[in-house]
Amino acid sequence: MKQRGDPPSRGAASASHQSASHRDVPRLPHRLAWALMATVFPLIWMGGLVTTYNAGMAVPDWPSTYGYLFMYPLESWLKTWDVFLEHGHRLIGMTAGFLTIALLWSLWVHDRRPWMRKLGIAALLGVSLQGTLGGLRVVGREILLANVHGCVAPLFFAFTVSLTVLTSPRWRREEKSRESEPNAGENARPARRTFHPTFILSLPILVYIQIVLGAQLRHLPSELPPGWSFLWTILHLTVAALLPIVWGACSWYAAGLPSPFAQRRWLQAFGWLLVLQITLGLGTWVVNYNFPQWFQDWVVVIPYTVIDGGWLQALVTTAHTATGSLLLAVATAYAHWALAGAKAAARDHRFITHIRAAGSR
Repeated sequence: MKQRGDPPSRGAASASHQSASHRDVPRLPHRLAWALMATVFPLIWMGGLVTTYNAGMAVPDWPSTYGYLFMYPLESWLKTWDVFLEHGHRLIGMTAGFLTIALLWSLWVHDRRPWMRKLGIAALLGVSLQGTLGGLRVVGREILLANVHGCVAPLFFAFTVSLTVLTSPRWRREEKSRESEPNAGENARPARRTFHPTFILSLPILVYIQIVLGAQLRHLPSELPPGWSFLWTILHLTVAALLPIVWGACSWYAAGLPSPFAQRRWLQAFGWLLVLQITLGLGTWVVNYNFPQWFQDWVVVIPYTVIDGGWLQALVTTAHTATGSLLLAVATAYAHWALAGAKAAARDHRFITHIRAAGSR
């Protein structure tokens, strides 16, 4: 029986330490990172609608909208669909900019990690660059800038996901645990499989390459010969075929981990999103180019007429673009947890090897 003067048990002390660590983790940076991430995502699919409806030049001036910076008349805004899309896109972008400034301030005040403050500065530079690219595309009327603008957007979205993960209470608690306990102890078990960290990063990298290739198809100049469209399509399909293979390899590695690391959950989400994305990719082809001739000759004839600029075309194409960004977000979150898990597994393996070597002497 435990007496009044007895010291607390190891489990109670550990629980007390975790509770204290939980209270020490600042919540404001994480909440602002969440808000920024939740703002950038609709900014991406709003930009996808702008591209689908060719509304990028609906407002000829920048940064104002027909002379109004923020308070563009609501009646005029809702009157024209193209202006509604472009001005709405700008308003969401401005909101993302203000949230980035607030996030940088919160990191500077509440986060003691110097490298996180540098990431906050990088976020501010990134959102400024993206806004400038969008504005120069309007002022300069350059399709190339529209292409670059579309490629930078999901990259910045992935960066906001990184900020959300790195400021989360769970990450901070495990980070402090790794610092206070440099090894897993005598009961640690090594992973049954080894995985090079570079291969972990290949999943988000491949997703981003896929997004860039899709952007080339979306912003393909009409004066280019048809061979360019064929080239980008083949490359797009090739990377799409590689993604399930890499995802399967990452899932195989995660199944061999000695404890339920967070990346398993992210890999499951990635798998379901990948199925959805492939389905939307097929649908995007149909609503833009109709069913392939071989499909109608050998499978079934489905009467369908492509309506350029129709609601179904806009919905499916934009959903395909948005899901691609979601895949990148999930792959980025997975990569953070997987790299941390791989580092911990390697550390535990070295510790166990050292213990066994010491015991054999």
